[in-house]
Amino acid sequence: MGKMRKPKGLVARLLAPLKLHRVTLTEAEKKQALIHKGKTTPKTAKKPAKKAKTKTPPVPLSMRQKQARELKTMYDIGIKDPERLARIISKMLQNANTKNEDAKLKFERLLWEKAEKHSPKKDTHKK
Repeated sequence: MGKMRKPKGLVARLLAPLKLHRVTLTEAEKKQALIHKGKTTPKTAKKPAKKAKTKTPPVPLSMRQKQARELKTMYDIGIKDPERLARIISKMLQNANTKNEDAKLKFERLLWEKAEKHSPKKDTHKK
């Protein structure tokens, strides 16, 4: 090759260093941008993809394990915020009481319907 020519003019001299190097923007969470001179550096070369391991689905928890986890969570809540634990327990008891009352009312309605079906019909329009 021949001699390199020096750029002529003030603007050409100022822009000449910019033409030699190309700077790329950094990706998120990268420390600094890499300067490329036409070829990729070993740091930026892509590595062959690893084979993905087949993930086995998690085994569902048994009823006893679910209860143990729930009790542990409630214990942790009780240590951090006892008032919150009291609200949670009172809400649980309230829900249990409403379920019991609803079941009793449903049972009573069933009994009344059966009793009305089997009772002898009375004639209410007697003269």
